[in-house]
Amino acid sequence: MTTMPAIFQRNHLIRDAIGRALYDGMKLDSAIHLFGEGAHAKIHYDAPKIEAAFLDRVHTLPISEDGNTNFAVGASLLGIKPVVDVISADFLYRMMDSIANTAAKLNFMRPNEDPKTIVIRAEFLTGGPTTGQRPESLFTHIPGLRVVIPSTPRHAYGLMRTALSTPGVTLFFEDRMIQDNDEWSPSDLIPAGPLPIGAASWCHRGRRGNATIVTYGIMRQVVQRVLRRYTSTNDYPMLCDLIDLVSLAPIDWNFITKMLERTRYREGWLLIVEPDIQYGGIGAEIAAYYQKCRPRMQVRRLGAPFATIPASMALHAQMLPSEEDILGAIRSFH
Repeated sequence: MTTMPAIFQRNHLIRDAIGRALYDGMKLDSAIHLFGEGAHAKIHYDAPKIEAAFLDRVHTLPISEDGNTNFAVGASLLGIKPVVDVISADFLYRMMDSIANTAAKLNFMRPNEDPKTIVIRAEFLTGGPTTGQRPESLFTHIPGLRVVIPSTPRHAYGLMRTALSTPGVTLFFEDRMIQDNDEWSPSDLIPAGPLPIGAASWCHRGRRGNATIVTYGIMRQVVQRVLRRYTSTNDYPMLCDLIDLVSLAPIDWNFITKMLERTRYREGWLLIVEPDIQYGGIGAEIAAYYQKCRPRMQVRRLGAPFATIPASMALHAQMLPSEEDILGAIRSFH
């Protein structure tokens, strides 16, 4: 069973990395401003250094999610680089029009002007049908949007720095279900500078072996636990490559293909593990792509069922693929 944190529990290392990226970005670029409901209160909790250094660039807005995004779009037309903090990803449904119909098309419709930069930050929460949804796959369908979900502090820092300095609109998701990890290496905790958006991460290297596993968000931690648990066992070694997508739009197709070619079987074995609802999701897109170009490839998919999230956090946890589910899927390739 996947462990579900309390609704207000947060990973501190990823949160701190995002705060440090915002601080470093704002120090270098005076055009970056933070906008959001209760923005001062949140920055005071997340990154008080930002509030102390850039008080005039942290703007608390009224409770009007859609209006706040349109306000940020207007600010970008004046040369500001807004970071809109949505708090809960569930609120993005209220902002769909201003994001998909206005922000995403801004640079396309104004080709003769300097391109605008907008970052929309949201968190995946837990705790019920209206506070635990994952709308990330909806935004990958919209041209003009980048979608990233870091699962380590290093990626959180590097991707936020890139989003702040790259023209365009980036949806930056923080997965609150990811727990602080004692096994993160020093390179994960020390910012290494901006990282490219659209590059996947090779986070577990197997020998030329069983399968390639593709995942993102909280499921990276779950899959890694499975691989660490079984890689060294004599009865059934897990010789798998694990890829963390990190970026859902664009997807790093070249890297996934390269990893598939490492499997000892010519057509490749591919397991996709996602925390979102399977139907119409990221995993479906990846599976469709490879089953078209490699018809004989064996593909397995694990994800959440097509169902409303229960109010119980314990039941919500059971919607996610478990370690036993993942192990069984790997073994099913034989």
